[in-house]
Amino acid sequence: MRSSRSWRTAELLLAGALGACSTPAAIAPPAADNAVDVHAINEQYRDLKDVPSYVAKFERESREIYARRVEIARAVGLRPGDRVADVGAGTGIFEPLFSLLVGPAGKVHALDVAQPFVEHLERRAFVDALANVEVGRCPEDAIGLPDRSLDVVFLCDVYHHFERPERNLDSIRAALAASGRLVIVDFEKEAGRSSEFVMHHVRAPKATVRAEIERAGFAFEREERLLAENFLLVFRKPR
Repeated sequence: MRSSRSWRTAELLLAGALGACSTPAAIAPPAADNAVDVHAINEQYRDLKDVPSYVAKFERESREIYARRVEIARAVGLRPGDRVADVGAGTGIFEPLFSLLVGPAGKVHALDVAQPFVEHLERRAFVDALANVEVGRCPEDAIGLPDRSLDVVFLCDVYHHFERPERNLDSIRAALAASGRLVIVDFEKEAGRSSEFVMHHVRAPKATVRAEIERAGFAFEREERLLAENFLLVFRKPR
């Protein structure tokens, strides 16, 4: 069954969105991180049951990621035929947009560690007739896809959930083709600016995130300055 409404909405949103403004930016050296128990934070996803409550939480206009999803999708820079993995896809906010951007010749891998989210993503792909979206469950510390099988890996509000980021990044680097891109969207963590939720929920600020990814062998390419509460960084795997 095809949901023309959802597909048409994605088309109209993409057609009407303004182009993202790209601005290379220097980032300060890593700051000291507040102690955050990432394992404890992740427990809610290991025993996740009430998916509708997460849909209501994630897909609301007051959430910056949802309100700016079209601009974010455009900033990822997908082209027809690209192979992209949305790691930690959750409720599937970006799948209709990515599906439209990569076209019939492309492939969108919607991945999550929580089986209830995986089942929700499968239903969404079926109802919305997203034929180029393949849903899968991935391990907590790996992407679970073959080497050099992707052009882009996208992580939206997911990186701060990695308990062993070096393992996740090694797996992502292996799954990317030469010159493949890693796109990170995550919370800005800055004392006096960020909310109490962010300060106690997010492990590391932007500078630390960038440093960790560069240590894992990625080259920093640019920062897209689209967001207020979050940042968007683009990295590239060297040839």
